[in-house]
Amino acid sequence: MQVNVFISTGTDDSPRKLLVLPIDPGAAIPSHLRSTEWQHFATTLASDKLLGAQAAVIEADIARNGYSLVSPTG
Repeated sequence: MQVNVFISTGTDDSPRKLLVLPIDPGAAIPSHLRSTEWQHFATTLASDKLLGAQAAVIEADIARNGYSLVSPTG
């Protein structure tokens, strides 16, 4: 699955997170995450190892919630 990845601005109290959204015209940052500053980071595949989660987990999150929130690796 192709996805758009957004990265949050990290702080000492809150490390960076990756917001993974499907490539879909209706995909949007969920309202409860809009107070966080997000920057577009990449368009990639859900299987990209730098996302820090298995593709099956990311795809299940997207199917259930419309997004996946993960901690980056690397």
